[in-house]
Amino acid sequence: MSQLSSAQVGVTTLLVCGCEAREQQRGAAAFGIALCALLGPGIARAQAAGTTDAAPAAPIDVVVTGTRTPESIQRSTVRTDLVTRAEAERRGATNVAEALEGQLGVQVNPGAYGSLGNPSAIQIQGFDRDRVLVLEDGERVIGDVGGAIDLSSLPLADVSRVEVVAGPMSALYGASAIGGVVNILSAPPALTGASGRVRLEGRLRPGGLVQGSGAYRGDRLWAGADVALEQRAGVPLDDGTPALLAPARLQHMIGLRAGATLSPRIKLRARARWLRDDSDGVEVQSIPGLGSYVLDLPSVSDRFAVHLTEEVDLGGGSGLRLTAGRQWISQENRKDRRDSPIDELRERQGTMQSLESIATLVDGQTRTWVIGARAEMEELSQSLSRAEAVGDAIAVHEEEEVPRTRLGVGALYGQLAWRPFDELTIMPGVRGEMHLRYGAVVAPRLALAYRPTSRLSLRLAGGRGFRAPSAKELGFLFDHSFYGYRVIGNPDLGPEASWGVTGDASLTVSDEVSFRAGGFTTWISDLIDFALDPSASSGGIDAYSYKNVARARTAGVDVRATLRPVSWLSAEVGYAYLWTRDDTNQRPLSGRPPHTVMAALRAELPAELELVTRFRVVSDTFVDENLRSPGFNTLDVRLARTLWTGAQIYAGVRNALASRRDPGRTGDQRPFDGRTIYLGLIAEMPSEEP
Repeated sequence: MSQLSSAQVGVTTLLVCGCEAREQQRGAAAFGIALCALLGPGIARAQAAGTTDAAPAAPIDVVVTGTRTPESIQRSTVRTDLVTRAEAERRGATNVAEALEGQLGVQVNPGAYGSLGNPSAIQIQGFDRDRVLVLEDGERVIGDVGGAIDLSSLPLADVSRVEVVAGPMSALYGASAIGGVVNILSAPPALTGASGRVRLEGRLRPGGLVQGSGAYRGDRLWAGADVALEQRAGVPLDDGTPALLAPARLQHMIGLRAGATLSPRIKLRARARWLRDDSDGVEVQSIPGLGSYVLDLPSVSDRFAVHLTEEVDLGGGSGLRLTAGRQWISQENRKDRRDSPIDELRERQGTMQSLESIATLVDGQTRTWVIGARAEMEELSQSLSRAEAVGDAIAVHEEEEVPRTRLGVGALYGQLAWRPFDELTIMPGVRGEMHLRYGAVVAPRLALAYRPTSRLSLRLAGGRGFRAPSAKELGFLFDHSFYGYRVIGNPDLGPEASWGVTGDASLTVSDEVSFRAGGFTTWISDLIDFALDPSASSGGIDAYSYKNVARARTAGVDVRATLRPVSWLSAEVGYAYLWTRDDTNQRPLSGRPPHTVMAALRAELPAELELVTRFRVVSDTFVDENLRSPGFNTLDVRLARTLWTGAQIYAGVRNALASRRDPGRTGDQRPFDGRTIYLGLIAEMPSEEP
């Protein structure tokens, strides 16, 4: 499969997994014929190119997430931001979080989630946690921490690019796509024959990175394997205690990818991935009358994912994609009090399996239909084992915090790309979902793109977003009676709903100068939030429950300019403004910085040197009525030298200005890590360009 077609991995579903090749061909073709029959005989000659295993000439210019169809990023109907792996490495990134944290229009700030263990969640248009959908090859990622997918746990070893679409995307992707969608995409090997890639890096604070990939591509088959290992030391709190501001982490990844061309019209692809994240935190807890305790907080998370895809070329530019996916997540969090037998063990198990089919049907020269169906089933359970002192003995109590909970959903969706003339694209779409827990939801969307000239592009999109209650919110979550509270789920929760509008204009003045400006506004209702239930408070323990209580609004603008004054120098500058309002409590939403400024410079210097710098300014941030988090500046610098074609040695510093959180300041959301210096090597084999 091509990089172009692999980027659509999550938009269709393999309905039959374990059949022989001939059975798969007959079944897929029959399903495609049935879809065409339902739509009538309107499928005509090709307007869009069919998928192929040949690598596209310019893969970085093609995006798919905004419309589920391949489009040039310059002519995409829905604005899509793109970060390739090469660009991420220029930013000094080793994982998806670091690749996106300097991207204008988003925030990736682990300091905003200290109570959850500092995950690097992304915030888009003022929405975060499970209001932003994170996908890998189009398949939803499970294993969140308090609703937040930790992007720092996703390495770049097998990533081709990351696409980010802002605004409500539920018409195509369903629940959780209120703020936007992040799609992390892999790709087949670009070279025929054997190829490989290695990245070695050392870091201060102490740490190291090893990433490697090997692949083989033949005429009809290709296969690849990817490994990654990264270790980072903990960040000390610097208060004279063993406490850590951020835990020490050891991350592993092993991945396998393969593809086969069964016939000129049928292709298969498979991907399997295992991720393990070990962290060791240390905390000091003071208990009145009992003194201070040192708490070791080891945590282990394993996620295994399998994804299968079949593509059928129906001819005339039309195609059918069938996919199946399954994920397993296992998380273990311990709380070990030194010199004390009073410990806790919390274990969480989860699975998700999905089936999806999507047909792309070219109807004449002006219309392209996308019609899809998806079925998904997720299960989650969570248990707690606590050792407590009972008289002179130690008793171990075990309980189910979240009984095995099953959430099922079925969805049908459709989209029409209509071009009444070459300069204008009108794209209506709608999705209907039926949830086992709370019934049906409908999400429409309308997108418009107008290009009056080759240098000017205008886009406008509006639609509905929604978020289904999670298993944790529907079931019992955490009993933190030791800290004076517990949280109880609410099986009667309904979905959150939003309406949003986004628009932008792009102007290319010349090959050396271009501008882009955009804006958005979103209204959200039935926001799920905590509500204190005084009637359930007893013995000094407050009981909280989830309720559909809040209403909120967000709005913002961003402007950016790209300059290339000479052939060896390019620069980008931008500014983003975000306004938020919690209408229920009459205050801004917490942890959303209103102002962000970004500037980037890339210079190709003599002696085959490349210099890349990125500067970011983030304003102070509302936390609550009595607290504001200070603003901060970051500067990243990387200098690389080409050793031979496909190989370079590099050195750099992230956060060179050493902006860092003050642990003694409540609500401080500045970076945890401080300054990080690194030195590394990247080499690709063979060294010839594809």
